Amino acid sequence: MKLLKFRLYGNFAHFNQSSSNLFKNTYSIISKPHLLGIIGAIIGLKGYSGSDTVPEYYEKLSDIKIFIMPKNKKDSKFIVTYNSLNSFLNNRKDSPSPNVIVKEQVLMNPDYEIGLVLNEKNENHKKIIENIMNNKSVFNPYFGKNEFPANIEYIALEDLTKSSETFVNCHSIMPFDLISDKNKTNFKLEMIPSGFDENFKYTYRLMAIPENEVKINVNNVDEFIFSGDRAYYVF
Repeated sequence: MKLLKFRLYGNFAHFNQSSSNLFKNTYSIISKPHLLGIIGAIIGLKGYSGSDTVPEYYEKLSDIKIFIMPKNKKDSKFIVTYNSLNSFLNNRKDSPSPNVIVKEQVLMNPDYEIGLVLNEKNENHKKIIENIMNNKSVFNPYFGKNEFPANIEYIALEDLTKSSETFVNCHSIMPFDLISDKNKTNFKLEMIPSGFDENFKYTYRLMAIPENEVKINVNNVDEFIFSGDRAYYVF
């Protein structure tokens, strides 16, 4: 097993929270399902083809363990207002199409260090390593919307390192319930998608997004990997 590390960054992002048709919030950080979609695009796996169909990228990549470490410690957002031509309100047959105003949050300067735990004997994993190391992508990766391209910068390919340490400095996002009461500082909390259930609906977990390293007690060493003197939570 190998740890592939790379930088994933861009100017703008929108990771849609499905709360309203008229005001579209964005998560403040990329989630695992969004990230796997980008990885799928890099190696040419298909995305959504229907609401009841599991995308090819998720079917083939969902078992990959990842870590996400934000490089921008403070997220910054702004709101874009535009006329929507796709809103359900425009599809009424009993009245002319209304002028639907949509407000959308946009995340500025998304920038992450990403780690993937990969098996070089797996053909998909091998292709991920080759394409990221050579800055190649089959489909154009983007941050939630086609107009928000995502850039990839290879960092390193390392042997996978674990440790028996039970008290570590964690730099990546991690579940809030892993953090002891005395260490509940220097991070923000957000409920973000962590995967899909059997009906292909998002499952969520309350994650801590660190502004600096966070010291935590490790109950399960298999949930953490190490690179240099840094620990990362993988899920």
